[in-house]
Amino acid sequence: MWFKNLLVYSITSGKIDPEQLDDALSRNLLQNCLQMEMQSVGWVKPRDNGNQFVHVCGQHVLIAYGVEKKILPGAVVNQYAKNRIETIEQHQGHKAGKKQARDIKEAVLIELMPRAFVQQHITYAWINLDAGMLVIDSANLKRAEAVIALLIKTVGEIRLVPLVTNISPSTMMTRWLSGDEPPAVFTIDRDCELQGMDNEKSTVRYTHHVLNPDETTRHIKAGKKVTRLAMTWANKISFILHDNLQIRRIAPLDIIKESADTTDADDLFDSDFVLMTGEISQFLPDLVHALGGENVTD
Repeated sequence: MWFKNLLVYSITSGKIDPEQLDDALSRNLLQNCLQMEMQSVGWVKPRDNGNQFVHVCGQHVLIAYGVEKKILPGAVVNQYAKNRIETIEQHQGHKAGKKQARDIKEAVLIELMPRAFVQQHITYAWINLDAGMLVIDSANLKRAEAVIALLIKTVGEIRLVPLVTNISPSTMMTRWLSGDEPPAVFTIDRDCELQGMDNEKSTVRYTHHVLNPDETTRHIKAGKKVTRLAMTWANKISFILHDNLQIRRIAPLDIIKESADTTDADDLFDSDFVLMTGEISQFLPDLVHALGGENVTD
């Protein structure tokens, strides 16, 4: 139960009680798509064999947002509609008009909907009650916004805002690759992207490549800024920091994996969640501090 991506939000008002949250989530659970629905959203239990909609460990709460979506490829709909239109045109003796063709396509979509494949996707979110922070395991901003929208609808009086730092990640990453040393707890790895600030947005990417200071400095002097940078925190967690403060490709290193030596699925889920929340609860403040602290606005 390690998050692979981090989108971080501050809880600026409202209070979350785990017991009340569990009750609220249970009243907004994920339902199967109805026959004529393309998508259904709701909450699911974070553990397959769990009885609750919240998984609590101390001041850390894990919840799971579910989406059930019917998969009906546009190419399939178009082909069925094309065949239907051709048949109708043969019977009526003239080409179908735009409105008629549109109506036929809508009718085909309705007919095919009950035969569509159904796909379920789960997005996990972790609430740090002590820090007043919500962390969503997603690299997709729209999906994160959907999680937040349903959480606000479910809980009620709660306000969430994206975490913002006083120094932008792009500015600080550019400084680090220009010669400034990052804090001692961070090391720079071998993946990097630099992007020009002109209209062409010319881009230079390094992948599994030793970052030569002379090369990166030359690109920066030419007007490029760093938009993502691979780093390691405390020799424990590797990650890629993006210019919008997204943290992707989170990976616990061997020093953490060795401390979670268990084969039981339930024990592994619990120990992973404890380790993840414990380590990331230290990692995020260090990262925010390295970026000049949190920018708190009223």
